Amino acid sequence: GNSSHRQASGFPCQIIHDTIAFHPGYFLKDIIDESGLTQEDFARRLGTTPKNLSMLIRGEQSLSVDIAAELSGMLGTTTAFWLNLQKSYDEPKSRNCLH
Repeated sequence: GNSSHRQASGFPCQIIHDTIAFHPGYFLKDIIDESGLTQEDFARRLGTTPKNLSMLIRGEQSLSVDIAAELSGMLGTTTAFWLNLQKSYDEPKSRNCLH
């Protein structure tokens, strides 16, 4: 069967080499909270819809290259940083989480 677990926080995650890989949306939620913007404003700046942003934060949607690029422009990170987070998360290793 499919033994996909979720952490108590509700974020899907998985263990890679004994470290937990969080979905990029996990970091995004903190960034939005700290920015003082509403999700709606943040979504507009990223060139996406609030609904898409919400799905991304919940880990139900993968981070696109476009959004990674927009995020990098806003935050001064590299596009690769975000895409690597997504890639780490997507890699088909163990999908189990620590409880």
